[in-house]
Amino acid sequence: MVRVRPTWAIVPAKSLMRGKSRLRPVLADDERARFARELLERILGVLEGCKLDGILVATDGDDVEDLAVRRGARVRRDGGDRTLAAVVDDALEDCSRRGALAAIVLMADLPRIQPSDVDDVIAALVDHDVAIVRDHVGSHTNALALAPPNAIATSFGRQDSFAAHCASARAARLRLAILDNARIAFDVDVPDDHAQLGAAPH
Repeated sequence: MVRVRPTWAIVPAKSLMRGKSRLRPVLADDERARFARELLERILGVLEGCKLDGILVATDGDDVEDLAVRRGARVRRDGGDRTLAAVVDDALEDCSRRGALAAIVLMADLPRIQPSDVDDVIAALVDHDVAIVRDHVGSHTNALALAPPNAIATSFGRQDSFAAHCASARAARLRLAILDNARIAFDVDVPDDHAQLGAAPH
């Protein structure tokens, strides 16, 4: 598969004890932390199966850092009091300094994603500057690929991040690929998502 190289992946992840707070109605604290760990382990395992030049985990947690280092990923620490967009933008700049010509940002809560899904998004950068996959609700961004990594300032954390990312790419007159991918689109944010994950085959 033709692709832009070098390409890095970025996964922002809160401390496991702080993650998935909206699942409190259905999961106890220790269960939430265990679930967050399982999701992070999965996305890192998927990325290990892709042809990437590096994986960078941006986190405020010692627990996430320990897990990421054990899986061979690089880690960028943040203070935990910054916006998600600021954390991701700094991680993208970090990748640029490491020599990346492209980067893909993936959320850590994508339980159905496969290596081929990641490869497809990255492949779109051969003839686009920005490639994006929205979440299953249609308003958030679950995957954002950029060439170069700092092609746009990101809007992660906003309720309308998908529309905002598209608008930023168009305002900068960048070539934008909007990709539909059901496995990337499915994330686990709220109790209904968790119930759907348990009820449906992957």
